[in-house]
This record gives sequence, C-alpha cells and structure tokens, in this order.
Amino acid sequence: MARSRGTNGAVAALFVAVGGLAVALRGAIAAPPESPRHPVPVRAWFQPQELDTRPELYSGMNLITSLVDGRVAERLSDRGVVTLKWAFGPQSEYSQGKSEYYRDQCAPFLAGHAFRFAGVGIDEWNPGGERFADESRLAAEGYRAARARWPDNLVVAWVTRPDETFLGLLADGTFDLAIIEGYSFIPDVGGLTLEGIRERVAAVERAGLLDRCIVCFGYVAAGADKEGRRMTCADLERLVRAVHAEYAQMPGVAFYGHDDGDPATPALIAAAERLGLECYPSREAPAEGAVREPDRRPAVGYDRRWHRGP
Repeated sequence: MARSRGTNGAVAALFVAVGGLAVALRGAIAAPPESPRHPVPVRAWFQPQELDTRPELYSGMNLITSLVDGRVAERLSDRGVVTLKWAFGPQSEYSQGKSEYYRDQCAPFLAGHAFRFAGVGIDEWNPGGERFADESRLAAEGYRAARARWPDNLVVAWVTRPDETFLGLLADGTFDLAIIEGYSFIPDVGGLTLEGIRERVAAVERAGLLDRCIVCFGYVAAGADKEGRRMTCADLERLVRAVHAEYAQMPGVAFYGHDDGDPATPALIAAAERLGLECYPSREAPAEGAVREPDRRPAVGYDRRWHRGP
C-alpha cells in the first residue's frame, strides 16, 4: 500500500466530519483492519469467460466476484482464487423495507452448500432511482450489521458514482474495497472515456480512500457493437496503464468479462491478464541467501479457513 492504514484513517475521518457523514457513521461497529482482507495486489474478474475450457488464459486472477454457484466457488478456491458470493445492492426490490434483508445477503454461505465464501461482492451501488435514498439507508444499516455478524468477510462493492453513504461505509470498514465501474466498452450502450473514469474516482480520491478502491475495465469482449465499435488490446492497455500511473495508491485492478462468442475474445482476455500482472505484479520471494529490507506492506489477506463451512 502507498500509505499506512493509520494515516488513511485520519484522512477518512476528516472527510467524514467535513462531509456531514458523522451522523451516518454514528454507532458504526467496524474499522478497517490493519491488514487488508483482499489479496495484495488485487487482480479480480467478474464473469470470467472460458475459465473452465481455457484456464491458462487467467494467469494472474486471484479474486473473483460475484458467484452464485457454490460448487464453482469451491473449485476456484482450490486453485487459490479468493471467491466472493454475489449479493444485492440497494436496488433490490425484495427488501420489503427491512435492513435485515441486506444483512442476510452478506451471509458467506449458499443454501444447501457447506462451502464458505471469503465474503461477498455487492452488486451494485448506483444512485439515481426514486427508491434509492430509502433503500440505501436500509442497506447501509444492514451491511453494518453484517460486518458485526461476519467480521472476517471480505466485502467489495461495485459503484458508479460514490455518494456520501457509500463513502461512509468504505471509511468505517464496512466495505473493504470499492470497485469503480470504469467500463469503456458496453455493447449497444457505449462506454466511458478516461475522463469519465476520473469523474467516478474523484469522490474516493477526495475522501483519501484511494488505497481502498480499484477500477474495473470492460467489457472484455472482442465482438463489435451495433455501431461497429470494438474493444481492442491497444484501447484496453491505454486505459489500464493511464489509471495505474495516475492513481498509484490503488491496490489492484478488475476486469468484467462478457460472453460474446467472438473468436478474438480469448486473446483480449489474455491481454487483460498480462496487463494486470505487469501493472500490479505479485511480490517476488527473495533469492536464496539474499538480504532484503523488510517488506512492511500488509500481507495478503487470504486465509484458507474462510473457504470451508463450520
């Protein structure tokens, strides 16, 4: 990490006070852990395509979010990948006005499976709907209650434009990691430019929480959209490297996969993985007999005990 957790906590606390979040955070039950619960660095995927048929494409992936199949999660965990369960964000229509709904979404188990996920990936925090204000309040209460019930959960949350409530959850340790939706290619919709990604990251940067935030790039799919536009390896590399250079505190990167059936997509997946490894390389073990300064960065927050049932 580029900055110590203590320094980050002080900056975040100042932002909370200035931004009027003190009331929202009153009674919070968590604080960011001294060492992150996520791998360091993070190289995450959502919907990685062809994972079963061509696993060699995923040379760097160490976290996958968000899964709905316990058997798949257990198989990936056995390969050393940290696995997160899919959970609803505040857009859910099933809460019935109860914060307990959001709390229970964070249970690290699926019905009928003994496997324990490392935590949850919350999909997604996306302000704008008429119901969002009330649902976000219920969700925040529920997610904080979940942190108290499952304190070891790794909780990541997808977000388009982080608002004050979201930043409060990130600052107080309820969320471990924010994943900014920085999609530059969305078939039939369009995508973000680098400036659009900057706009989404800006609130997290002002809060002093960049070391708790990564950008997700995608869709990683080579097929053309209805306007004939395509994602290319060059486009992806330009964006990933620009964000890496501009936001050095970010602890990793994420990619969003998409099943488009295009024969060039596997090459694009492999290019994304190479970028992840080049920009966010794993720590190298010292050569035998070498003398090296101690690494004072937090250790990788991966514990095999997370991946089995009680």
